[in-house]
Amino acid sequence: MNKRMIRGGTALALAAALALSGCADAEKAGSSPPAEATQAPAEAAQKPADATAALVAAAAKTQQQSYRNKIDMGDAGTVEGVMDPAAKTGEFVMQAESDGQQITSETRIVDGVNYMKVSIPGADIPGMDGKTWRRMSGAGGAGTLGSFDPADTIQSLESAAEVSWAGDDAVKGSIDLTKAGRQLGMGEGDAAKLSTSTVPFEAGFDSEGRLVRYALTIPGIASEQPVEMTMTYSDFGVPVDVKAPTGAELATE
Repeated sequence: MNKRMIRGGTALALAAALALSGCADAEKAGSSPPAEATQAPAEAAQKPADATAALVAAAAKTQQQSYRNKIDMGDAGTVEGVMDPAAKTGEFVMQAESDGQQITSETRIVDGVNYMKVSIPGADIPGMDGKTWRRMSGAGGAGTLGSFDPADTIQSLESAAEVSWAGDDAVKGSIDLTKAGRQLGMGEGDAAKLSTSTVPFEAGFDSEGRLVRYALTIPGIASEQPVEMTMTYSDFGVPVDVKAPTGAELATE
């Protein structure tokens, strides 16, 4: 399963259906206690003089605490939730519209295992048998409906090139989608279909050097429209208490 979430239209509805049909278990990651909201703020560090070093440091710092994450994709929809990257635990809601229908996808990540519930008014979701949640595969990138992890979007910055300062607490550069497309929600092989595989990005940091904004545009393929993605990270240290669905609410494998 590797359907793109960020594309609108029929592809999104198909992805929602396919995501709920026969996905395998994810390999569990080691867990650790969720971050406390009362955790003392990290000490502000001196900003690295090199823009690339600042970007690398900011991405790493953002993964050291829990946070609130929002991905705004314009007409393609939004994803909002909280994440504790150390414990691999979080909860997100995707809102999108496809062919005039509103689609809501809820994802829970517990110890690195993804569970998803999809709601499409008037649609019978395959494989659910009246259940509401299904355990999903851990494979896939940020745009894979059943395998969302905001750490993927941050890790896509590892392919950043030509990084330079764009202000006191911001940098700009380029992202190679042949290396980072999957982490940003593109399907396998999609980068090869683009007229250009290198796209510009901008990133912003807070006073403690953490990544708080990451924006870029994913080019359209064939008749598809480009998708402008703006990802924000905030409320560092927010409590994340998410339980895996069980019993009657969980569909069988």
